[in-house]
Amino acid sequence: MNKRARNRLIGVTILILVVAVPVLVSVMMTGGSYVQTVGDVVSNSSLVGTRVKVTGSVVAGSWDKKTNPMLFRIRGEGATGGPELNVIYNGSAPNAFGNDTVAILTGTITKAGTIDANEMSTKCPSKYETKSDAATIAALLAAPVDAPIRVQGFLKPGSLKDAAAAERFTFSSKADGTGDSVPVAFQGSMPAGATDGSGLVVFGKMESGVFVATGVAIATK
Repeated sequence: MNKRARNRLIGVTILILVVAVPVLVSVMMTGGSYVQTVGDVVSNSSLVGTRVKVTGSVVAGSWDKKTNPMLFRIRGEGATGGPELNVIYNGSAPNAFGNDTVAILTGTITKAGTIDANEMSTKCPSKYETKSDAATIAALLAAPVDAPIRVQGFLKPGSLKDAAAAERFTFSSKADGTGDSVPVAFQGSMPAGATDGSGLVVFGKMESGVFVATGVAIATK
């Protein structure tokens, strides 16, 4: 390569960088690829009118899937306090959505300090619990009502619904859904890996023929 061609190549490269770098910075600042925290968004008034991607934990009891659009609040991922961001969500929430679910939302920040979102995905925490000493579903059905209990079983195939449903899933004694079974009410975040036929350990108590769960985990030996 002669000197003139080399200089021309260097000049073109510099020109590309001059154009590309500001574009990349702009994309990151507007949430195109940069996931921001709730604290980032709440403390930065310059984001008003900007499309961003933000992640945070769903505040327990703040949501109602019956509203359209859906309204809820998020706070820092895994935090029990701190700043909160109001969410207006236009779309269908994933089945894994629930109290304390980590939600990743894409939308526009309004003057009211709310994110008006039309995209949402969820990150399910990994929760594991040994099934050792956990009661069977048969034992659960014979146990006193309203008594807290730890139970092992399987997620009946095709039964998982979203957290707004009165019955979140059916808990069965066999992976194929046969045998003893009981409906489960649960408004929390389903553990990562909870799919049809998964072995689970649930915590809670029976109320009016429904097992009201306070926790759900993937079963281990």
